[in-house]
Amino acid sequence: MGYEEALEDVGPEVEADRSHAQILLKITDFLKSDAEAERTVKGLGVRVIEKSYLSTHWVLLKLDVKDMRNVALKLTEQGFVIKGINALS
Repeated sequence: MGYEEALEDVGPEVEADRSHAQILLKITDFLKSDAEAERTVKGLGVRVIEKSYLSTHWVLLKLDVKDMRNVALKLTEQGFVIKGINALS
């Protein structure tokens, strides 16, 4: 495995937002898509306010909440590979 492939496995670095929690989501296959993750987030009563494609395999979801723990727990229970970042304030 080369250096760039190893970095892709870890995921890109993302800076915390002052007011919004963020979920860095790894797209591993068709069944674990960003659309499926968004349905899960919405089912928890949380809104995705921004979505950014950072690479072929990584999507950043900015949420309308400051604490992402419930969202992160639900997504990992469903088999998603994620990194969660709470808001700074």
